[in-house]
Parts: sequence; structure tokens; C-alpha cells
Amino acid sequence: MINLKSISKFLSLILRHEPERINITLDEAGWVEVKILIEAVNQAGKQLDEELLREVVETNDKQRFTYSD
Repeated sequence: MINLKSISKFLSLILRHEPERINITLDEAGWVEVKILIEAVNQAGKQLDEELLREVVETNDKQRFTYSD
């Protein structure tokens, strides 16, 4: 079973503090493309796909994540 809280905490660490941990670079505004994020998370040994990412974004109680065009 996939633990959404664990994935959410990992994404928070990566996107807010240590993007270099999974070899991604955020743009000037702090964004990264979804495809790049998913690939990097998977290469780091975690399981993530678009459906799971969408679930994390929609259910995060602290609303830390969002999508942008």
C-alpha cells in the first residue's frame, strides 16, 4: 500500500528544501515540470506517477502543492 503522507513529506523536502537530492533544478519561481519531477523521484527509488501525484496534491491537508500552467 502506498503511503500518501510519506510521499507528501518527501515531496515537501525535495520541492522546498533539497531539490538537489534528486538532481532537479527548480526555476526562478520554484517550479519544476511534472514529468521531470516524476522521473527524478522514481530514479531516487520512490514510486510516483501522475495519478499518485495528483492525489497527493488534492489531498494534502496543508495545501503545500499545486499545479501551474
